[in-house]
Amino acid sequence: MSDNIQTNTIGRLTPYLQQKIDKTRYLVEVHFSATSTQSVEDKLKRVILHDLEHGKQGKLRKRDEK
Repeated sequence: MSDNIQTNTIGRLTPYLQQKIDKTRYLVEVHFSATSTQSVEDKLKRVILHDLEHGKQGKLRKRDEK
């Protein structure tokens, strides 16, 4: 993870994830709330259940199909 740390716009070091999909490079900064009451596991469950309920399971790209 130490390779994936950058300085954000207010001068703080923040971890990030970087992924290239086709010709687009996505850079996602990670941040945490000091006042959050949910665990990461709870948040992920909530997001997954929401996506399942709303038909957002995702579609495979042609290169991922086998």
